[in-house]
Amino acid sequence: MRTFRRWITASVAVVAVTALGGCGLLGGSDDTAAGGNDKVEKATVKVGIIPQLIDIAGFERARGAGYFGAEGLQVELVTIKSATEAVPKLKTGELDFAFGNWTSFLAAQSEGTADLRAVADGLQAKEGMTALVAMPQSPINSAKDLAGKSIGVNALVGNVTLTSKAVIKAAGADPGQVQFKVIPTANALNALQTGQIDVMSLQEPNLTTAKQKLGVKVVADRATGPVADFSISGYVAPASFVQNNPKTTAAFARAMAKGQGDLADQQTVRKTLQDYAKLEPAVANAVGIGVFPTSVDPARLQKVADLMLTYGELKRKFDVAPIVYRAPAP
Repeated sequence: MRTFRRWITASVAVVAVTALGGCGLLGGSDDTAAGGNDKVEKATVKVGIIPQLIDIAGFERARGAGYFGAEGLQVELVTIKSATEAVPKLKTGELDFAFGNWTSFLAAQSEGTADLRAVADGLQAKEGMTALVAMPQSPINSAKDLAGKSIGVNALVGNVTLTSKAVIKAAGADPGQVQFKVIPTANALNALQTGQIDVMSLQEPNLTTAKQKLGVKVVADRATGPVADFSISGYVAPASFVQNNPKTTAAFARAMAKGQGDLADQQTVRKTLQDYAKLEPAVANAVGIGVFPTSVDPARLQKVADLMLTYGELKRKFDVAPIVYRAPAP
């Protein structure tokens, strides 16, 4: 009996030790089952991207240089058309992260249609990279001439209309007397050439293409005066995702910061553009390049929100500070 009891006790002890060891293993197994690894809670992340824009150069650089992989992440690209389209997909979990213009994301946050965190920056405007343009024979030569005219934009609510209104007002004209028409980016040059609109808002690389192919003239630069250094676009994630996946979010932000940082070198920007946007070397070497910040600056993002309030795209003053992601201390 004593031998039997000792055998039972030893067996229980072995089972207990195995169970305890299994708890640690199960912790890892649970992560693996959820798609995690030893670095992140979720290894495969779905990222909503609007293809071929110059704004996503930092993301494409991070992807091409293996920065996401080094952080334990595998990126699954999901093509989207706009930030507005991305918002409901973020809410339902179809996307973990999404690229888009800050104006749309801030509007969604302010209106309560989404709870987002600004995880990484995309592009900051710089003079010469985005403008309102007209055909060379057009009588429109400056923003002062735009009263009663039509401007082609990619969306009626967004950073394009917002910055256009700001530069028009700064020139002494009334933005209320300008008609904004939605023209898909793919049809922008044709719409301008055939007279469907008087002026088109273009951003690189389309701006350089229009200059080279149509000889367009710049009516107003959309990155000067009240919109100098304007924060154009960035990457967001649902607040719940950030809370539940802190290591994954931090890994994504670090990879993006490395990709963005590489683009301080203009030759790297131009080479990256040729690789993912399939630009001809003549276009890639001529595009006006903006700034690719390595982190989201609350002060610059606040300027976007304040400008939105000025032009009625926000109903009340909005403090951006709570939505800006801050990586946890190491």
